[in-house]
Amino acid sequence: EHYLPRNAEDRLPEGKPGTLVGIADRLDSIAGLFAVGLAPSGSKDPFALRRAALGLVQLLIGKGLEFNLDWGLTQAGELLPVNFSEEEKQAALEFITGRLRSLMLEQGYRYDVVDAVLHRQAVNPAKAQGYIDTLSKWVARPDWMLILPAYSRCVRITRDLDQKFSIQEKLFVEPAEKELFAALLKAQRTLAGSEDLKTALEQLEIMMPIINTFFDSVLVMAEDTATRQNRLGLLQEIVALLSDKVDLSALEGF
Repeated sequence: EHYLPRNAEDRLPEGKPGTLVGIADRLDSIAGLFAVGLAPSGSKDPFALRRAALGLVQLLIGKGLEFNLDWGLTQAGELLPVNFSEEEKQAALEFITGRLRSLMLEQGYRYDVVDAVLHRQAVNPAKAQGYIDTLSKWVARPDWMLILPAYSRCVRITRDLDQKFSIQEKLFVEPAEKELFAALLKAQRTLAGSEDLKTALEQLEIMMPIINTFFDSVLVMAEDTATRQNRLGLLQEIVALLSDKVDLSALEGF
């Protein structure tokens, strides 16, 4: 049980001791062998770590158990009789998530959808699989290439900024920016505390025409510094509605 978050055992189905042992055994094997320099190299995998990592990923997905692999490897490393460095842990984590990516591709998901989700959710295979399934349905929609560009405009104009700008409602003067700010507040209230990707995408869909109107009507890069930063802060908050869930910039057409 040392390997599981406090509430994880409450979410395990019947037979949870077997699940616990399966998770612990695979984490221990992967962490231990990476710690002593016996990670797979090329086609050589004498200790079948690829099978162990794939089995771990399949177990978590099959049971629908959300589990943070980074945290789990940390716990496994603390129990080892040898040092398990941060670099070795990251290598082990990348090794496991590499198996997760391969599994998703083998199941027929688009590579860009897989990458968009794994850029944010790779440490949680069950959650990642759910997000991949959800995003796959959205990118298959005939109106997706109307929704995505609205979001991408917000990302492109803000992604190189080296600071986060605060929003001051009193600085909004144009009707289009006031409308977008109101839509943002509504979306934030809807998503407060929610990790549901479908709901977040629905909010983006609702905001899409408002975002487009904003860009058509408002000069974001205004000469006045306060006005410019306020508008950029507004767009940063729109980006944040989804950026902790998926990296839509990895999608084709972004």
